[in-house]
Amino acid sequence: MPSRVYKGDLTEVTFGHESGIDLPHNYASSFLFRAKTGTRDLDKDTSIITFSGGAGIVVSGVLKAPIGMLVGSKIAFTNLQGTNFLTADDYMKSGRTFTIIKHAVVGGATELTITPALKTDHSGGNKDSVANEFMRILPFSTPSIDTGMTYNTSALVSKERSLTDQFVGLVSTVTLPETKVDLKRYHVVGLGRDVAVQVPGRFLNLDGSFECNIHNARWLYYCLGNEATNVSAATKETGGASFISAAIEVGDSSFTYSGGSSAPTFDSVTVAAGDYVIIADSNTTDIKVHRETASDGTWPAQGANSIISKATKQEVRRIVHIQDTGSGAGRIWVDDPFNFAHASTTSIKFNRFQTDSSNGSPHLTPSTGSLVNPVERLIFSRTTVPSFAMEVSVRRTDADSDEGTFDGGVSDSKQLTRVFRGCKVKNFSMVADTDAALRLSVDFDSTLVYTDTGRLEGTKGDRYDTHRLFEDTANNEVKRKEAGIAKRTQKPFMFYNGTIQVAGVQLGQVVSFTLNGSTGVQQYYTINGAHIADAETDQVPFAGTRNASLAVEGKTEYDLEMEIIVDDPVFYHRMRRGIDNFDEDTSDTTDADMIRLSFTKQGTGSTRESLDIVIDDYYITEAPLPIPEDKGPLRSVMKIMPKSMHVIAKDTLLHS
Repeated sequence: MPSRVYKGDLTEVTFGHESGIDLPHNYASSFLFRAKTGTRDLDKDTSIITFSGGAGIVVSGVLKAPIGMLVGSKIAFTNLQGTNFLTADDYMKSGRTFTIIKHAVVGGATELTITPALKTDHSGGNKDSVANEFMRILPFSTPSIDTGMTYNTSALVSKERSLTDQFVGLVSTVTLPETKVDLKRYHVVGLGRDVAVQVPGRFLNLDGSFECNIHNARWLYYCLGNEATNVSAATKETGGASFISAAIEVGDSSFTYSGGSSAPTFDSVTVAAGDYVIIADSNTTDIKVHRETASDGTWPAQGANSIISKATKQEVRRIVHIQDTGSGAGRIWVDDPFNFAHASTTSIKFNRFQTDSSNGSPHLTPSTGSLVNPVERLIFSRTTVPSFAMEVSVRRTDADSDEGTFDGGVSDSKQLTRVFRGCKVKNFSMVADTDAALRLSVDFDSTLVYTDTGRLEGTKGDRYDTHRLFEDTANNEVKRKEAGIAKRTQKPFMFYNGTIQVAGVQLGQVVSFTLNGSTGVQQYYTINGAHIADAETDQVPFAGTRNASLAVEGKTEYDLEMEIIVDDPVFYHRMRRGIDNFDEDTSDTTDADMIRLSFTKQGTGSTRESLDIVIDDYYITEAPLPIPEDKGPLRSVMKIMPKSMHVIAKDTLLHS
């Protein structure tokens, strides 16, 4: 038998959103959360929360999240009535949040050990939630849940997974934010020249990166932070009378709906997990808070050639779970927190990917490259950038380890699976030149790493059911659309697909450009320790207390370099005069000063996949005109400093 090793060609990388898990009392007419009797430990400063009832999200007390995945996530309780849970534990009243330091299933129900201990005394009996009380596991470092997963006490039988099922992109190499131990070493007077004491300090998960050839704009959402969506009017849904029954706040991961006498339907089929909900909000939000004009150009009415200061707040999200009461009212959980606030009574619609363009499904026509029911997205920067989770698995063979094989057997691939949680983009760079595709390089950090430790349990096996993107996750046309790589969309934007406009001038002599951006994200460690056991089977060692607990955005910075073959000194004159390239005429609907980097894929159709990067407020800081040593044409590398940027994309993605 030849020896087997882990190989790069058997490595899979996928990613997904991070979303909060909202758990209101009595959803599905049965759910409750409970402070478990006798588990309040004031010495360790911990309490244990367990569940009962539920459907979809929690089933018979078991939360649909891989065991150990939630270690390090935060919990907040709201609207506590003071009946069983004291209002002293209510976030809205006391500001208290709790950190999960252990996530297990005990006695057939999920148990979450949290720190600090609850103010609610549950030493003498269970304290159950009551009507209107609400528990939320916060989005950061919490991968979106997959309600299709199954839990089993046996690691070999269990098929646990998160909704990390999205195509990363046309990526050839990935540098992972591998765990490093910041070891502290101390020399002590009187104990010689050697190190006397070594103590592990912080756990670092830094310096992840990848470069992809851009085939759609999805990663720019994680670089900038906000996305408004314009969905084709051809969307066919029979649940159009539905509306939001209570206002959605920024960052919410679920909402309540009403409006019909029965469950909402799409094309006469009941809406279900995996479908998409459209928040059809006609109100607007500012996309530029620094503009000095009164212009109110609004996207999508105005597009890439226009002055845009506002956007319609329409959003689209994938449904994680929908719980209808049977009378056309209920709650919808989504895979990504909402970017905008939405008032009650805002209409909602639904969409579902089809193999073709029927019922409003986005689709690419193979013969012409034309988009039918295209999805248009505006991506821009505001307060935050979304976090994401990246799933990485590597095998020794093509065989799955979790399909009836036994540890060490002939078909055993012994896969290693990790999920990097709490990832945020730090820096990005978009490059185009005249011999390659449009490329995007992304630098990111992670805060926590889940590791499948099923091989260390008594009944050995792979507890986590990894995503094999083109084997089982995106192995048909509909699933490919869901994963973000619809058939025939995988070709990247090439240099010959692009046009470049600067200050109203169409440039035909651009050799290359590089657009750099920084989100200012920094990680922070907090004093949040707990006296806990460190076992070999802990998916997150030391309950994440040695890992970063926050990743906070700072100031944004953008710069653009563009190499051109000079045929007109106009840019030199603009640079030396220090002109602020910004249209201040409030009567204008277009901005002659803007920079527009436009890419449209090949085809004969009138509406094709496209990407527009727009910069409408900037200075040219350098425009040198060096004398070429080869006596050839003058080349200038212009340096441009934008205030901000936004992106308009058209493709088949319903949400980035």
